[in-house]
Amino acid sequence: MDLILPSNFTGSYSCARVALVLNREYSYYLIQLYIPCMMLVVVSWVSFWLDKDAVPARVSLGVTTLLTMTTQSSGINSKLPPVSYIKAVDVWIGVCLAFIFGALLEYAVVNYYGRKEFLRKDRLKKTRIDDCVCPSDRPPQMRLDLSAYRKSQGCLSLARLRDYMGRNADLSRRVDLISRVSFPTSFVLFLVFYYFQYVMTSREDRIRRVP
Repeated sequence: MDLILPSNFTGSYSCARVALVLNREYSYYLIQLYIPCMMLVVVSWVSFWLDKDAVPARVSLGVTTLLTMTTQSSGINSKLPPVSYIKAVDVWIGVCLAFIFGALLEYAVVNYYGRKEFLRKDRLKKTRIDDCVCPSDRPPQMRLDLSAYRKSQGCLSLARLRDYMGRNADLSRRVDLISRVSFPTSFVLFLVFYYFQYVMTSREDRIRRVP
């Protein structure tokens, strides 16, 4: 609570007005809510860097972070008084839950397209007859040429990324690559919006209410 007194309060007055400005301390919620929620959201992005065939690792990571975030939000809401409007904490918790749930749904999409690609490749292997190492008595154009494979091992990461994002690349792999960039970028934009919408606005309101 801040006690605000005018610069010149001497004299005879018929009435007196007292303005009480209450400021909430952010340190408790910063340590107990905001930093743990940010860590949970960042941990949920680890699944984008895991292999798409690591089903137990990615599913358990997504479910664990989602349950932990739900427990965290329940603990914070139990310490706050119930109100009929949406608080800034509710917006923060809701967006963090949406990011974690979106990471879990992202793997569902990756797994779906990954299974379709596996079945398509398996079907192509069964239909192709010339997909083998041919003996030396075959013509040169029918022999297996490994020179292109050796050259591809020395490619730069930029060329490999271009190959991943090409038309012939697997759609499941492209979804993972896009998520590695889109999820952090969207969360950073939300942090900027949240800061200016709630933190800066509350400070301006306190300054405006001062007589």
